[in-house]
Amino acid sequence: MFIEGSELIPRKWAKARFRRSILDEFGHRCAYCDAELTAGNTTLDHVKPKAKGGQTERQNLVACCARCNGLKGAQPFREWFRSQPFWSAEREASIERWIT
Repeated sequence: MFIEGSELIPRKWAKARFRRSILDEFGHRCAYCDAELTAGNTTLDHVKPKAKGGQTERQNLVACCARCNGLKGAQPFREWFRSQPFWSAEREASIERWIT
């Protein structure tokens, strides 16, 4: 189905496409610890937590493993990330570029 040159797709498909596009941007690896994301551990993390006013929009979501997402919770990403043993200046810079 098309409307003025645009493809009309079901909401469920649009959501899956949106999610997949973010995972693809991060190479299906956790933005924080760099773990490979699998069917059982893949999440999207709100860099600025929803509890702190963060929006569910592409620039505020990163590919994330379930473990990191649970550990980070509603903490500010820089503060939390820098305290982790897997912190990397390169990954922090990558996240910064993504969210700006």
